[in-house]
Amino acid sequence: MADEDAFSPFDPLIAAADRTTSPWTSDGLYVPDLDLLQQLLTLPIAEARAQESGRVAKAFDAWIAHELRRAGFDEDSVWPRMRRPRVLAQDLAKLERLLETLATELTAAEAANDGDRLKPPGLRRAIREATTALPGLSEAYILGDFYAKQIDVSISSWKRGPELLISTKTMFSSYKNNLKNRHEEAVGEVSSLRRRHPMAAMGFAFLVRRTIFDVDGAYASLTDILRRLRRPGETFDATLLLVGDWADHDPNTTVAIDEPADDLTAHRFFADIVNAATERTPFTEHEEVRLRRDGEPPGGMPDDELLELPSED
Repeated sequence: MADEDAFSPFDPLIAAADRTTSPWTSDGLYVPDLDLLQQLLTLPIAEARAQESGRVAKAFDAWIAHELRRAGFDEDSVWPRMRRPRVLAQDLAKLERLLETLATELTAAEAANDGDRLKPPGLRRAIREATTALPGLSEAYILGDFYAKQIDVSISSWKRGPELLISTKTMFSSYKNNLKNRHEEAVGEVSSLRRRHPMAAMGFAFLVRRTIFDVDGAYASLTDILRRLRRPGETFDATLLLVGDWADHDPNTTVAIDEPADDLTAHRFFADIVNAATERTPFTEHEEVRLRRDGEPPGGMPDDELLELPSED
């Protein structure tokens, strides 16, 4: 495998987090794991110059991808993946695991033979080359109306094409100077992608620092932007605003997360994006997502609601 990438420091936390328990309550509320987000953000924020490195943004992306897996989407279809390569067609996941098994068996066989390399050399070389030949990427690009756009978190496959696209933004200073630019970028991005992929579920997630409240009008401007950007089927199907708070220059700092706008919360964001994705696919697709959300198999009906068939007599 390749050397560590920008997501590697978060892999242990993501791998240890629960992905098997449904995030939905019995009354249909999606409950995001904000504690995990706090842990992920704390890793880069506790380091010097973390904000400049973009590591905070990668932590945000990793968390959103994790929430989609909690919702029931296939682990290998959610990008960034939990392993390198971060972007790999879901259809190749089985081949990837078979090649890994082949490489593991080769290593074990050579170890059992006092480290002697497998012969003939050409067979060994072919096995090693095959395990590194998968066409994986570190970033996902989706073709829009005019150009290919890098997407931060997505779900796509050869069978379905792009069906869930989420753009993430982090901003911790210069709010008034940057908000207008971020708004214009978001409008252009979603317009381009909507024209080529009209049925894809699209989301826009924003993480800012509590210092936004110290800048006159900045918070009100951002919430207005995010509300205007949320028009299902036209612009984004879901928008999110989270506010982080932490101390500067403190290696022992911890990050607190707040959701100050009731209509831009994480529970609404994930409910909206999951519902948009399932509403635009046949009920036979994403069965695990529907089962976790609805508590019954797709297309199913509780036994006590089954209709009685008329007698033939």
